[in-house]
Amino acid sequence: MSSDSIPIYLIPGMTSDYPVYSRILPMLPHAFAIDFIQPNPRETLVSYASRMASQLPCHSFIGGVSFGGIVALEVARILRPRGCILISSIRHPSELPPWFRVGRLLGGRCCSSFLSMIGSAAAMLPKKFCTSTTIRATKLAGMDGRWHRWATSAVIDWKPELAFDGCPVHQIHGTADTTFPIRYTHPDIIVPDGRHALPISHPTETANAILAFTNAACLAV
Repeated sequence: MSSDSIPIYLIPGMTSDYPVYSRILPMLPHAFAIDFIQPNPRETLVSYASRMASQLPCHSFIGGVSFGGIVALEVARILRPRGCILISSIRHPSELPPWFRVGRLLGGRCCSSFLSMIGSAAAMLPKKFCTSTTIRATKLAGMDGRWHRWATSAVIDWKPELAFDGCPVHQIHGTADTTFPIRYTHPDIIVPDGRHALPISHPTETANAILAFTNAACLAV
């Protein structure tokens, strides 16, 4: 069966309104960017993914960027689709960088107030001291930061409950990724100088890697 007849559902990154797939969707037949659902208070990542999986067909490919890739992996663990595509993302909590692992000691879902404090402190920094990291941290502050605090806490507290044996996983990662540095991961495809928003920085390489994977997965059936 041709991969052109099987839909690819792509979950966005933590900043869900950022058009991260805008440059690759024209290159991917039957690919669709989908929205996150609203999380329940203190909901685990596994529970959240289970609710998302109930809205998607198993005869499909599931993928995601960054946090969306982690969600896609947990969705695939339940749904068992034709394949799972991780873009600038990770396969397991052991691939989290050290600053995330420190958060695990605090207890992921219990550190929302701490994350809010970090966001408020970052928002108070003068612009001349701001970096890409501190700018991301400002999204944790206030009422508008509830989604980012939940998603960050969910990743910190991520505990996969099932062994992953349901479908092939394809991990695409850039060497210039500073959010999930490549030295902590073991990707299948390495994109030289690729940044965290890999579909934006290297759209052709990302789209080609996805197509090669989906085509190979269909030929293997």
